[in-house]
Amino acid sequence: MRYQVGGSLYSDDPTYVVRQADEKLYNSFKGSAFCYVFNVRQMGKSSVLQRISRRLKLEGYKCVYLEVV
Repeated sequence: MRYQVGGSLYSDDPTYVVRQADEKLYNSFKGSAFCYVFNVRQMGKSSVLQRISRRLKLEGYKCVYLEVV
């Protein structure tokens, strides 16, 4: 097992800890809901978006990221 500090995990990384919110976010996207993810630094925002994006792309969806700065 390895530990990664910073950056996104790969979408199929076995060390990713699936949270209840992951499935809720995925189902919201599938339901065409407007979704946003706010959290403090280093809490998995990018990793969950990568995983959900990969899952949706495998189902035929097109995904884009919008970053508001």
